[in-house]
Amino acid sequence: MKRILLLWIVLVVGAHAATNIWMSTGKSHGIDPRLLYAISKVESNHNPLVVSVNYKKLNKVQADMLYLMLQSKDIQHITYTKVVSIYSKDIIQAKQVISFLDQNDYPSFDIGLMQVNNVHKEVLKGLKISLHDLLNEQINLNVASGILWNCYKKHRSNKEAINAYNGRIVGNDYYTKVSEVLHKLLLPHENSSKNLFYRIL
Repeated sequence: MKRILLLWIVLVVGAHAATNIWMSTGKSHGIDPRLLYAISKVESNHNPLVVSVNYKKLNKVQADMLYLMLQSKDIQHITYTKVVSIYSKDIIQAKQVISFLDQNDYPSFDIGLMQVNNVHKEVLKGLKISLHDLLNEQINLNVASGILWNCYKKHRSNKEAINAYNGRIVGNDYYTKVSEVLHKLLLPHENSSKNLFYRIL
């Protein structure tokens, strides 16, 4: 009963923009909306403005420039083992962060709700979607769902597709992290090994 109530709260209650996004996007892409919600929780804690920079791929000059910019604009950030997560106060500031990273050719950074990587920039440009557009929750979720679906088409398994979305299939505990969140959303008779991708191939 508690799980049913939680799922109701997550997917139904609240403003339409915040709730229908999971259901409508999941349905249009053939992906269980609870999986999209779980990935968003792991990636950004549902924060549409967060931008994360892959710290391991920065040289010293890039790292110094990044921290100088963040400090000069008083932008909140946390440095983890592999990434610097940047928490802008509003969308204007988030766009400034993205512009800085893009214009200075930072090699790898992730944007928004589902942390879509800038490696997709040229493909998105062909679709008339800019990196700034990824700060929009609906656009970000649609783009990410397309990427996730392509991962599933290639690998045909929940675990490999979800790990591939994170960028590495082998030696990656990402699937486990997503499964832990997903497990809380599933009904008592379900488990995370069920097929979470159901569009007809």
